[in-house]
Amino acid sequence: MRVMETEKKEKLLTICVVSITLILLILATHLLIKNYTMEKKFETGKILCVQLLNASITHYHRTGKYLVNDKVTHNEEYPFDARTNPYFSVFSTYPAGGRKQAISVFGSGEMDKYELRVVFDEDSETKNIKNIKIQTLTKEY
Repeated sequence: MRVMETEKKEKLLTICVVSITLILLILATHLLIKNYTMEKKFETGKILCVQLLNASITHYHRTGKYLVNDKVTHNEEYPFDARTNPYFSVFSTYPAGGRKQAISVFGSGEMDKYELRVVFDEDSETKNIKNIKIQTLTKEY
């Protein structure tokens, strides 16, 4: 009789250990998938930042001035339309003080609390831009 109780306890302990292990694996997988999908969502905004940067610098070299846009989804001067971006569809381009220009890309939908910003020198050339730092800002509600 004592042997059966010991076997039952061992089986119960085994079931608990396996259950806890499965729960931990499921949680780890969930966190990895969530981080991966967030990275991909931010990637669409970073691509838009780089497109805007190249378009802004190209426009400057053609016209001698930078365009100022305040929270728009597109501009006829640029060869793309941010409205097709599912996570970052609004952008601004503006002077950042000194001899710097800035681009902000604003999240929409589930990413609406995020803003991506890049600041660059006015005399930049597209072929010389390296190590672009894109800041991620979070709005506080």
